[in-house]
Amino acid sequence: MTNLQVENFSFAYVDNQPNVLNQINWSPQNGSFNLLIGPSGSGKSTLLKAMAGLLPKFGGVITNGQILLNNEPIQPIVPFERAKRIAMLFQNPDRQFAMRTPRLQLVFALENLQLSADNIKKRVPLALTALHLNDIADQDLLTLSGGEKQRVALAVVLAMDSDIILLDEPFASVDPVARLSLLADLKKLQTEQHKTIIVSDHDLSGYENLVDYLYAIDTETGTLAQQPLSKLDNLPVVTPFYGLPQVNGHLSWHQLTLNVGKRRTLLADSSFTLPNGQIGLLSGANGIGKSTLFKALGHQIKYEGQINWDAQDTRKIKLKNWSKQVALIFQSATDQFVKMTVQEEIMLSQQHSLAATYWTDDRIQTALTILHLDYLLDHVVYQLSGGQQKKLQVLSMLIMGQPVLLLDEPLAGLDSESVQVVMQLIRDSILATQTSVLMISHQRTGLAEFIDYELVFKNQSLSLIGEAPNV
Repeated sequence: MTNLQVENFSFAYVDNQPNVLNQINWSPQNGSFNLLIGPSGSGKSTLLKAMAGLLPKFGGVITNGQILLNNEPIQPIVPFERAKRIAMLFQNPDRQFAMRTPRLQLVFALENLQLSADNIKKRVPLALTALHLNDIADQDLLTLSGGEKQRVALAVVLAMDSDIILLDEPFASVDPVARLSLLADLKKLQTEQHKTIIVSDHDLSGYENLVDYLYAIDTETGTLAQQPLSKLDNLPVVTPFYGLPQVNGHLSWHQLTLNVGKRRTLLADSSFTLPNGQIGLLSGANGIGKSTLFKALGHQIKYEGQINWDAQDTRKIKLKNWSKQVALIFQSATDQFVKMTVQEEIMLSQQHSLAATYWTDDRIQTALTILHLDYLLDHVVYQLSGGQQKKLQVLSMLIMGQPVLLLDEPLAGLDSESVQVVMQLIRDSILATQTSVLMISHQRTGLAEFIDYELVFKNQSLSLIGEAPNV
């Protein structure tokens, strides 16, 4: 059995700057299920990366203490030997993929562990079956939904057969049903194969009967402390959003049909108008076609039917001009950034803003402060935490000021307080500018006061909650 010890561990991303983590002591019990919580930017991802042996090699400096793997310092251990004992699933699964399909990615990961060909042939189909991936095993990874990619990444971890599994926000883009299924898969790994599971998550739902130990990182002190499991009880109940959209809006679609290849139809003959000054939630299972719909509305993929602007067909509008009308916030924040630092990213959005009268210097500074990004202006955007990247991504796109904003998982990786701040920022902005907002989010807790209506994507149709399908 693998033993992992964190001893008096302190870490900073820049030498002579305040520590992100301070005097962490933690020896996860073998075969236990552990949940790690804490606000966005508190250091959860940093701690997990350090425990996987990825830091400080890929950034930062250890200012005190050490991390031991089987009583040896973890950093000098060669990567493939570490990976046999500790596997890590990142917030963004795309960062773990080097091959074209799930099957090829599994083979590649196991080859890097220097396993025999016979062993690889046995493990790959077992992992694909265990995570219900056989139907998409040979599909291009770029075409999969965020939730499907997370399932592939977990299959890789499963196939590696490591004793300790570290998962950093693994369910941020996963629908509620798939989330419960993945949690059950993890619990099965713990109980049947005696794996040590450590998960960082902002959403506490579904853990109440699974977790053996609960830990929290304090943002102010950077310290780790065990928490009572009672924190996982009596969580708020999430309900559908029954509001109705207004009738006025610039963007609409009529008889819209979306296909994948020649065999699969995602959406058939759908018609709807996005209302001005309201926030709609687009819900549905992973892989159902939500992100594909957004790409169609952004003129990034082919579609059948019509997408209209003020009742006029938009096919003849050049993509450059269409991007000034419809903005898409990608699932992966890093795919959106084009500059190196937070300040440069904000300045670029200001330079091209279509809502400059609203997004004044003072309002932007206020937004940066309430998002806790004001002290990070000189930081490289790729070194921010996942939650900080999301907040910067949302703010920069709000500043751009397009009349229609399509938000693909904008709340992934955010703690409950940050969700409230981000949603209030979006609400204030769209009410002032009369922007139309449609948002994909599997994070539903705390959204009741912000969501005006909910569209459910199911059975090739879009349905307003409480109404008949085929809207």
